[in-house]
Amino acid sequence: MSELNIQQVLNSRFRTSSEADRITVALMGNLGLSTKANVARLAIGRSLALGAFGSDGIDAKGLEIPASSLFTQDDIGVWVGLIATHARRHGLDSVDSNDTFRTAVRKHWHRGAALLLQDWQGADGDFDKFLETLIVRRAELPDTATQVNAKKPNTAAVDKPADISTGLVKALAEIGVTAEVRGFTHGPRVTRYKVYLADVNQKPKLEKGMDRLSLVLNLQKVKPNLGPGDEAKTISLDVPRPESTWQPVPFARLREWAASVPDDEDKLMVFPGVDVLGVPYSFDLAAAPHLLVGGTTGSGKSVCLHALILSLILRLPPSSLQLALIDPKQVEFAVYEGSDYLYGGDVAVEISTARERILELVAEMEARYRHFMSTGVTNITEARRRGMSLPYIVVFIEELADLVLQDRDIEDHIVRLAQKARAAGIHLILATQRPDAKTFSGLIRSNIPARIALTVQRGTESTIILDETGAENLLGKGDMLVKAKPGGEADRVHGVVALRSDQEAVLRERAAR
Repeated sequence: MSELNIQQVLNSRFRTSSEADRITVALMGNLGLSTKANVARLAIGRSLALGAFGSDGIDAKGLEIPASSLFTQDDIGVWVGLIATHARRHGLDSVDSNDTFRTAVRKHWHRGAALLLQDWQGADGDFDKFLETLIVRRAELPDTATQVNAKKPNTAAVDKPADISTGLVKALAEIGVTAEVRGFTHGPRVTRYKVYLADVNQKPKLEKGMDRLSLVLNLQKVKPNLGPGDEAKTISLDVPRPESTWQPVPFARLREWAASVPDDEDKLMVFPGVDVLGVPYSFDLAAAPHLLVGGTTGSGKSVCLHALILSLILRLPPSSLQLALIDPKQVEFAVYEGSDYLYGGDVAVEISTARERILELVAEMEARYRHFMSTGVTNITEARRRGMSLPYIVVFIEELADLVLQDRDIEDHIVRLAQKARAAGIHLILATQRPDAKTFSGLIRSNIPARIALTVQRGTESTIILDETGAENLLGKGDMLVKAKPGGEADRVHGVVALRSDQEAVLRERAAR
């Protein structure tokens, strides 16, 4: 029978070897962590990913730390379970008493500290490289939890978000910031904490310490986001939550938003999702007037494009809206084939057809301007108010990189549309999963001010899309940063889930009218 008692463990004290103690102190300085417990947790976790221990003797001459510094009431059960399971799986001495648990902790701490030091040296003492090493290693571990969950019945239930106020205050203290949490609000994916800073001079330290705070909170590759508070000496801190607590944004909500906005056929309202607190987010594409959308594979870029398309279809009839869909991938826009909304009558999938479609749009733009000049109007809004039957044309290019790489001359025509087409009622939405300077040239970016960045791999890719970093820290699966106004701040938005069944249902409804 096991004699391991959780409460006694929490009342115990732990020590590692003299060698690991020396390394721990060194890593505290390197990583900017204020307690040995921070390093110890990283070291134990590093060691748990490996197999059985070697035969080297390990002394117990390091300084003691209390269990209350190393573990908390909330996580002690997890640590005991991990360490006991590791011993059982690798044929080590059973962890079935307080003494055997302390021994196992000492061995993991000793081994993990040495490995962390190797990681630090391998990163040449660069904190960002060191953090990337930890993230990549974590990403390469088998996702056992996902395999187990896959066997469970499908359910729409999500876990209840936890309040980590106490842990957050402790984590802030560990990076040298004294703070107090004065409330929190759970959003769909992040929890916003209202943080009071008694000494506002510590704010710069907090701003510079977000990477370290992420490390202390064990947020893996994502980071908290710092924003202004609503009272004196307060800031807001948005802390990402585990995916099991995320609240999806169903397509039914987009339907509600589209129905709730007053009819105005001079606006192209789109509804990509909700903000971090769950408030619906929308903007007028006609005022944008063109949009860049970028995000890596799996970021939710294609789902975002469908949400934008369906936003437009739900509010406007084909007589007021035409969609020029260009899809070199040949699969993403197939659902819209046969729709009355299609400009040109079909989805352009071949490079030659895509080129012809873009040239048709340039010709359409020039024809509209000649018509405007002959009738004394300057833009589509004035023309429609005079009774001219001119629909808006929204151009979606699903993979701009493929198009530009296969036909370099086509970029000049896209730039021409971006420069002149707004007043003619033609708006561009250009998307790619490979945001780089070759795809989004300076001319394209300077003429398309509105941006949506979903998750990307590197900060340089975020800069290509947004003109600033940040998208590399998003959560994926529809998490995005939106700049709807030229020169404005980027808003964080969690995207609507627009499934194939939703797309088909909307098209059937519109065809029946």
